[in-house]
Parts: sequence; structure tokens; C-alpha cells
Amino acid sequence: MAYVTVKGSVTRTFFEGRGAEVTEKFKRRDGSDGSTRWSIFFDEPHGLSEGDVVEVSGMHGDKVDEWQNRDGETVHSVKRTLNKARLANGATTSAPAPEVWANTPPANSVAAQGESNGFAFEGTAPF
Repeated sequence: MAYVTVKGSVTRTFFEGRGAEVTEKFKRRDGSDGSTRWSIFFDEPHGLSEGDVVEVSGMHGDKVDEWQNRDGETVHSVKRTLNKARLANGATTSAPAPEVWANTPPANSVAAQGESNGFAFEGTAPF
């Protein structure tokens, strides 16, 4: 799983105040508007309300669903989730990100390419 940040509007809350659906809006390459709905899960109640604009970070997960549309055709969709979420404005609702994220070099860095810059991975990933 990757650690990602989502910016958008809260469209609903659920799971006894520990879950929220956030809609992130964007422009497609062809200029049309698009949106992605994220189901976000916190360890504690978050206190968010419908309509709040938030920036939330957490562990990213995807699930591919297969279903039948009204015409009887098989359709696929992706459900996007953030787990162990925390609000980016400093108000945390769960534990901080695992220490491994703070010490992992970017994929294109010298350390990730096998040369040393102080990270001691010994040929294996730190997780």
C-alpha cells in the first residue's frame, strides 16, 4: 500500500463517525470534469460534516468490483479507500504515519538505486 493525500469535499459520513466519503474533483486530459470518490476510515471519530473541504492522508487501497448494469452488461469499477487516515491540517485522528515512510528514499533517489546515502536497507525493503 502507498501513503497518499486526498483533497476534496466530504459527501457523507458513516461508521459511527469514523468513516467519510470524500469526492476529489479534477480535469481530464480532454478538458472535461472528472471526480473520484474515496472511502476514508479513521481510527477515532473525525468530527467532519457533509460539505467540509478536507485534505486527508492515509494508506491507499483499491478493490475492483464487477457488477451488472441495467442493460445486463458486465461492468467493472474501482473502489478507492484510505485507511488509518489523518487530517492534513495537523488535527490527527489516528497515529502518525509509520516511521518507515519518513525514512524511505524516493523511488528515483540515489539510495533507491542501490548507492548509499545513509539508509541501511541491506538489499531489502524496510517493510
